Amino acid sequence: MTNVEAIKALKDIKTYAQANALDALDYAIKVLEKLDKDGINNPLENSEKDGK
Repeated sequence: MTNVEAIKALKDIKTYAQANALDALDYAIKVLEKLDKDGINNPLENSEKDGK
């Protein structure tokens, strides 16, 4: 899964989320958008390649 796919899914989930979860969803979306902007398109795969 790529950042773009995850961001889209999280934005879809926000529609149905409880109010107390919205801040966490917004945070996760912003983190993924920043990673994507910084050229890290698939951070979990990158970590695995680095041996982490």
